[in-house]
Amino acid sequence: MILTKMFKIEIRKERFINDQHKKRYRQFLMIYLIILVILFSLYIVGFLIVFIPITLIILYPILSSTIDLLMEWKYARESKRFIVSISNITVYITFIVLLFATDFLEFIHKE
Repeated sequence: MILTKMFKIEIRKERFINDQHKKRYRQFLMIYLIILVILFSLYIVGFLIVFIPITLIILYPILSSTIDLLMEWKYARESKRFIVSISNITVYITFIVLLFATDFLEFIHKE
């Protein structure tokens, strides 16, 4: 909210900028889900020791916001909405770094 007021960015009423954005986001979801299913299957079979899909689930907001950022940068640069996407990615990365730096996931796993 602070960024939208500071840079006079109007809030979008629709999730996607255009049909290209919607198409790219659906492609991202399909690829993401296929990779998630493959890695989960490999974990169940025993080929993976570490549960990698947890990492992919944690990374989903970053990847999703990156797609939004690229589409906003390419197709709606004049709206300055990409500034909000950059801040979202920064917040997500900070959150993930704090999770791993404080061993929060280890704490949950021990109990």
